[in-house]
Amino acid sequence: MKKFLFLVVCISMLLLTGCGAEKEKTLKCSRTVNQSNIKMDLSYNVNYKGKYVTTIKSTEKITSDDSTVLDTYKKQLESTTASLRNIKHYNHNIKIDGDTLTSTIDIDYTKIDTKKLIELDSSMKQLIKNGKVSVQDIKSLYGQLGVTCKD
Repeated sequence: MKKFLFLVVCISMLLLTGCGAEKEKTLKCSRTVNQSNIKMDLSYNVNYKGKYVTTIKSTEKITSDDSTVLDTYKKQLESTTASLRNIKHYNHNIKIDGDTLTSTIDIDYTKIDTKKLIELDSSMKQLIKNGKVSVQDIKSLYGQLGVTCKD
């Protein structure tokens, strides 16, 4: 009987400590683009558990000595993401500081209303399947955009 109780306690401890549970990993993706008068530094941190993305934090920096270029990019970004600004767990900030525009987007796919996201941006249908985003789909999308990823 003592051995049985000991075994039950050991199994309970394993379950309570999360032994065997998947740990969150981070996929780091980036790309640098240098064109005439414009430099872009793009970085994306994709957190995931198992096959599915939990959060993405993107930081896109555009540097130019031409302020009209930065203003144009800012207006485009604001226009593109305007409909998504009221979705909880989708946070987007754009700022211009000197000769650099910085755009950051934080998305928590474990909490965001993916149906609403697809409703507001139909292109998300390609990425969100059954309410989830697969790491492989993100890697594929980033690869098509010339972005390199490392685990």
